[in-house]
Amino acid sequence: MVNYTKFAIKGAATIFTISLLAAFLGYVVRFLLARNLTIEDFGLFYAVFAFLSLIGFFKSLGLESSLIKFIPEFKYRNKNDFIKSSIIYVFLVQLVTNLIIITIIYLLSNYLSINFFRNEQSSSILKILAIAFFVDSFVVMLKFSFQGFQKMMYFAGVDLLRMLLLVIIIYIGLKLNYGLSSAIFAYTVTPIILLFIFMILLLRNVFPEFKKVKPIFDINLFKQLSKYGMFTLAGAFGGIIFGYTDTIVLTYFTGLKNVGLYSVALPTANLLVYFNRAIVGVLFPLTSELWAKNQKILLGAGMEIVYKYLMVTILPAAFVMVSFANIIISVFFGEQYIAADATLKILSFGMIFANLYGINSGFFLGIGKPQINTIILFSGAIFNFLLNLILVPLIGIVGAAIATAISYILMMVFGLIKIKKLVKIKLPIKIWVKTLMAGVIFTFLIWSLKKLIFLNVWLEMAIVLMVSGVVYTALLFLLKVINIAEVKDLYKKIFK
Repeated sequence: MVNYTKFAIKGAATIFTISLLAAFLGYVVRFLLARNLTIEDFGLFYAVFAFLSLIGFFKSLGLESSLIKFIPEFKYRNKNDFIKSSIIYVFLVQLVTNLIIITIIYLLSNYLSINFFRNEQSSSILKILAIAFFVDSFVVMLKFSFQGFQKMMYFAGVDLLRMLLLVIIIYIGLKLNYGLSSAIFAYTVTPIILLFIFMILLLRNVFPEFKKVKPIFDINLFKQLSKYGMFTLAGAFGGIIFGYTDTIVLTYFTGLKNVGLYSVALPTANLLVYFNRAIVGVLFPLTSELWAKNQKILLGAGMEIVYKYLMVTILPAAFVMVSFANIIISVFFGEQYIAADATLKILSFGMIFANLYGINSGFFLGIGKPQINTIILFSGAIFNFLLNLILVPLIGIVGAAIATAISYILMMVFGLIKIKKLVKIKLPIKIWVKTLMAGVIFTFLIWSLKKLIFLNVWLEMAIVLMVSGVVYTALLFLLKVINIAEVKDLYKKIFK
């Protein structure tokens, strides 16, 4: 019998470790740009980036996500011809849609530079980065194919290599005094390199049968992929709106300086989302497999464990970021970005609920019900957009952060209600309350120790976190959130 616990935990640990490295390198990218560009140029680059991401959801009509859902099923049924046909179909759709998008961007670039970005330089940046987004869409297709095949090293490795290349190219470009052009060149060249490397890995190591089997034209297969893709497209649209609404609204109402500040706070808070990304990376295809096998009881039990341990890990991480927000910003980005301090604190709190929502999302996609995720995500995106329109003109970047945090809370609640109707699951509410109690004490201890200890900033942080971490762990055992027997049982399932 397959040891799903061992597979899930090891897979999640692999993704989390590699993704954390990628996130760190991504942070280095922003650090390099923030330190070497003006706030206006920094804001301009990420305003263009956000705009392209907003319209980029059309690039595949959501079909790349169908690869994560259907590859495990076709693999289980030994239908390699269906797998090859699915990949080719997604490729062809992306090719057509991307060409249409690039054409539209080129035609509108001058108009947008004058009337939206209010910066003439944005026209050329739009045109160049549009090409980068075109190539990168095929890299994403390969990445999702790896996830479908449950090759988690390759899946996570795409983003790690991406960030490593970006850091190297941007660093060299900045040293040669190319400024903003360094970032533009790096984001254009990197997808080309990634496409070449990971295409070879897919054909040689992951799916060597690609060359042997003949693709088939099966209208029912294409309908199946398209139906799933259309729902994920709508969800992707909601996700893009949700993810980039803040930046777009800030660009229009407050200008590029505030976009620059928000582009420091949001990615920093988003580091916390790597907890759920690691889990969802494994949960999505694994859920698809268990659902196909009708093992709903096992699936429900697994979800309960995920909810419990995700909260145990994400709460202290979020509270640490809240407690050290000003230090993190000033050390990594400089005093000129310290105005993003309050925004980072609010977003960090919101990311607790973003993680729980992310788990729900992976579940819905895995069981083949993307329409549920789409409804929740789209509702959250609309709510977030409307709240941004109200709060951003009044309180700027803080308003954008509040809108995002509240939206994540609502999306999490609606997702949990839906999941309880689909599988037999008991939400660990008592465990969450006890964990929150331990987290509050943990945070209070951090603030108290910060007032008592006056050392080098890194040494002080290390001591404070070590003492507070020991107390938090002890409280988890004292409050019976976790126990020795449970830890031993998990250890046996993973390592034996």
